[in-house]
Parts: sequence; structure tokens; C-alpha cells
Amino acid sequence: MIVRNPQLRDHFLVLDRHESFGEYARAYGDTIAEHYENNGVVVLPCMPIQFDREFIRGLEFPPQWKKIGTGNGIDRPVFVRRAGGLEFDGNHPLVQRFGQSETAIYAQEQIASFNAQLRRGLSQLFPRYFSMQEGNITWRLTETVEEGLHFDVFRGGVPLDPAGKSLHRVKLFINIDDEPRQWRTSHDMPAVLKAGRGVLPDELPDDVNVACDLIDKFGVLKALPAHELAYPTMSAVFANGETLAHEVVYGRRVVGVEFICRAEDMLAPQRLSHRCMGGWLREAGYRVTADAAAVAAKYAHMKGSYALIQAARKAAAPT
Repeated sequence: MIVRNPQLRDHFLVLDRHESFGEYARAYGDTIAEHYENNGVVVLPCMPIQFDREFIRGLEFPPQWKKIGTGNGIDRPVFVRRAGGLEFDGNHPLVQRFGQSETAIYAQEQIASFNAQLRRGLSQLFPRYFSMQEGNITWRLTETVEEGLHFDVFRGGVPLDPAGKSLHRVKLFINIDDEPRQWRTSHDMPAVLKAGRGVLPDELPDDVNVACDLIDKFGVLKALPAHELAYPTMSAVFANGETLAHEVVYGRRVVGVEFICRAEDMLAPQRLSHRCMGGWLREAGYRVTADAAAVAAKYAHMKGSYALIQAARKAAAPT
């Protein structure tokens, strides 16, 4: 269900339901990547992935595990082979959570199978992204409530290095809970920069990560209108959180996915956010500086609303 706000661009592309990734690819071709690259939201009504959802919905992770995933080794085998034979890997997160148990073994098998199907599916949905590589697949089996509208910020809002600025992000979220996952989305980066004139500093760097951090710190998103989206079990939303303001209003179980590819694999490489940022700033009336580090350092002492919300939740989480 989508409640569209007439004050905003309708950035949703809702696909018809299909029973395989190949059928989605055949029906929509490059339309999926094209809409995504244009700062749009792509909604898949059903992700064709088979797994034991009843078992997974019985698992719960602690709040501090909100974004645990493949980067933490969650889908690697729970056993290691040593001189004496096979034994449980005490460093594996699922062994640490569930002990040396059948639950840990079966959870790893289900997560690994899900992730493998997902990887194959993404290669069909984005067939021209030849260089696509996995960033992280996170299993967020914990409740999230009212994050606050934000752009994604990495490593505390530091400037991106040249290698990072050459990459295009593919992000999606698959609801694996019984209840719809409630989202809000607002303006994309060009529109937010225009809305922030007079609030943000007059001079900004053409660095997406620094800009996202400053937009939060100066509270630009607090008063902006939003669309409302509730996507049901096994549906998914594709959205680039670097360039589209968004928030989770309520959700309990989701698989969050981030892949990257080189800009030259995009349908329109000129749409890469890092290449567009300088133009977006100029169009909104800002002076553009190349010294992103100096700007980030100048406002490093400030805390944005999203950062404060996350810090408060972390402090309140049981250990």
C-alpha cells in the first residue's frame, strides 16, 4: 500500500507480480535499473526466494545486531576443520547467539540458501551491471521504530575517497516479517538541497557523504513532506538511500542488501550521484568547494537528529 503525497514527485515504480527473477527481467528489462538510477523506488510485490520463513520468524537478534550480515560472516559454515576433525566455530555469530546447536546449523543453512538465491536474482534484475559485487547482506531480526527521515551516511560523514566516488550503490530491503514494513520516503537529493537553502551553509563540497551528514545535522528533513509505504511479507523495495530521503517507521524482520558496481556499467553513467553532486549544488544556489575534509571538520562537533536517535537507542539497548 502506498499513500502518495501530492507535494512530492511520485517516485514509485510498482511491478506486477511474477514467480521468478527471470520473469521479472523478461517483463521489465532495463526499466528497473533506469528507474532506480533516476532516484526512484522500485517495488517488487514478491521476491521469488524459497526458505523456511516459519523457522526464521521464530528467531530474534539483539538490538546491537541490527545490521549483522555477511560482513560479519553470518552465512559462512558454523563448522571449522582442524587437526582433530570438525568442530563448531566459536567465533561464528550464530554459534555465539544459539550455542553449539541444531538451531545454529539450520539458521546458517537457511540464511546461506536465501543469500545465494538473492545473488543470482540480482544478476538477472540488473544484467548490465557486469561488475556488481556484494557489499553486505544484513539480517535485521530486531524491531525498528521511527528512525527519522535521513540519507545514508557512512563512516561518520567523512569525505569519500576517489575509489568510493566511482561506485554506484544498489540497495534493497526484503520484508520477511508477517506484518507489513512501514516506510516513509521524501525528496531526492536535488530537491532537498533546494529545500535547505537558508538552513544549510552557503558553501558545500561536492561530496555526497559529507552533504548527507550535514543535511541531518542541520535538520533539513524534519519539516519535509513524505510518501507512506507499507510493503507486505516477501515484497521488496529498491531505493538508493544516499540520494533519496527515507525512514523506517515500523518493522521487525528484514533483509537489507547492498551491492556496488562501477559507474561505467550504469545505463546512464552521468547519473552517478557523485558525478551529479556539483551540478545539484550549483542548481540549488550553493557555492561549491573542493575541500570536503575542511567542511566536514568544521561541523564535526554537531550531532544530527538521526545520529541522536540511534545513539539513544544504542544506549537503551540491553547488553
